[in-house]
Amino acid sequence: MSLRIVFGNLRSRIYRTATLGLITAILAAVLFGGLVVSSCLKRGAEGLAARLGADLLIVAEGYDREMEGILLRGEPTSFYMDSEWIEKIASVDGVASVSPQLYVATLNSECCTASVQLIGYDTLSDFLILPWIKTGLPSKLEEHDIVVGGMIMGQVGDAVKFFNRDYRIAAKMENTGTGFDTSIFMTLSAARAAALDGYEIRKAAFTEMGIEYEDEYLPVPPPDNAISTIAVLAAEGETPTGILRNIQAKYGYNPGIVAVPANSIINTVSSGLRTVTYFIGNISVALWFISLLVLAVLFSAFIGERKREFGLLRSIGASKKKLAGTIMLESCAVSVIASLVGIIAAALIVFPFETYLRKSINLPYAELPLLKAGITALFAFILSSAAGPFATLFSLGKILKTDTMDIIREDLR
Repeated sequence: MSLRIVFGNLRSRIYRTATLGLITAILAAVLFGGLVVSSCLKRGAEGLAARLGADLLIVAEGYDREMEGILLRGEPTSFYMDSEWIEKIASVDGVASVSPQLYVATLNSECCTASVQLIGYDTLSDFLILPWIKTGLPSKLEEHDIVVGGMIMGQVGDAVKFFNRDYRIAAKMENTGTGFDTSIFMTLSAARAAALDGYEIRKAAFTEMGIEYEDEYLPVPPPDNAISTIAVLAAEGETPTGILRNIQAKYGYNPGIVAVPANSIINTVSSGLRTVTYFIGNISVALWFISLLVLAVLFSAFIGERKREFGLLRSIGASKKKLAGTIMLESCAVSVIASLVGIIAAALIVFPFETYLRKSINLPYAELPLLKAGITALFAFILSSAAGPFATLFSLGKILKTDTMDIIREDLR
């Protein structure tokens, strides 16, 4: 039977076709959207694990949550700790090397191009950031040079402004799925200058409004040689737990700092990832079986409505096999077209709103490469387009087992 006849049958029963197509399109959209979100979350978690090269992160007491917010979501914040802890932590048994960083949040005002997180790192001791921003990085990062995350607007060579100071984009990172995608990296000395610039701008603004800047509720100036965190690399054979015990033995149990094992951050992300993917997986599997059941019932009902048609076709010589083939072709046509529509609709929702999804889920979220997205779409297409024909098999027995005269007699009653 030609496709023209098949599509003619579908057009003549538009409501039936639309009902079957809608169910299949929803199935395809959910499958594709769920697979994309799960894959992006998995890539984000893998990216965080690969790039979080420290064994411990030392921050001032009470700021461990802020640090996680920067790493996972790029939430702009500023906090400081005494730089004397660099030498103190370096002297602890089991510590191989340390490297300080400084976090500075820019302002959402005319003095800054955008409100983002500035991260200053020590170019001499760094082992956490340089390994994965060195691609395309100049041999030496000048004070006015910055490296921007993959989701920051701007290209290499563009000029940006923070706290009324001009900077040049020296390199741009690829997307990692972590908070670093919306962060900006610079030398430690440049970050310290930016922190001081920010304080002076705030101070001038409060002074202009007649507010005493020394008020205890207002921001305080950054300390000399300010740092925010210390990345710690354990010596061979040493564990983060062992270093933590050594810190407590040397400086007490409440020294004013918090040591956060890097694997605890990764475990937090992995736990959230398992919860989300488990939910998406269960919903997808349940929806596929529910769709299969609903489609089987609908096909059975629609075939029952066409008994007279099938009886007449059989009486003029159409074989049971040909009738079954016609029904299967109609099912395949609806399933293929509806699956394509569902996948396209899901793509138009998922990809343009990745930034919103990233913020809503609160987990590392890395976009899929084009090839991976294509493979995911193909897999979702196969699963969803197979549901209709598979459901049709349950109904074809009525055609193959029923005699022509029985169909006609039943129709004449």
